Amino acid sequence: MPRRWTLWALFLSSYAPLFVLVAIRSIGTSRVLAITSAALALLGLAGTLIFLLAVREKPAGIYDLLEVENRDPDVAAYAATYLLPFLTVFSGTWQDLASLAGFVLILGIVYVRSRLIYINPLLSLLGFRLWRVIPITAGANPPTTAAPWPRFLLTRHSEMKKQMRIEAWRATPDLLILKKVDSDDIG
Repeated sequence: MPRRWTLWALFLSSYAPLFVLVAIRSIGTSRVLAITSAALALLGLAGTLIFLLAVREKPAGIYDLLEVENRDPDVAAYAATYLLPFLTVFSGTWQDLASLAGFVLILGIVYVRSRLIYINPLLSLLGFRLWRVIPITAGANPPTTAAPWPRFLLTRHSEMKKQMRIEAWRATPDLLILKKVDSDDIG
């Protein structure tokens, strides 16, 4: 499990685009909200970049993919939560600010306690795609009794296939970040 600060940084990063939009929307209405939203967006971006750079310091493993499923639609569904702050009439009163802060806090708790940390619109904007994969260590025999543990895979590749051999960093117990695809699998 990643450290708690990593989870919260990834949560902030998942809402960084929203924080930018709220900052823009609150200019002239609430200086405090504009500055706070911009600061939260920057913290989320910085946390994501630190996370991605730290992962690259780990040794990469070689995996064969037994199953592959694109999960980009999950990112689009998650982004729908961005609508709430824009569907409300926003006047910048303390009640509006408290409601918005409560909404973000509740989402943050759910996000951090669940496995939503990889469903992240900012990662999509940075060019990453989300896949659910079942990897096994390259060269290992596929298990015959129990299904291997599914993981998420972040990659900039638009196509991933079963039986591909990849080299990836293990960012968390259930997240791999693609380093490269075996050259024999590039079609």
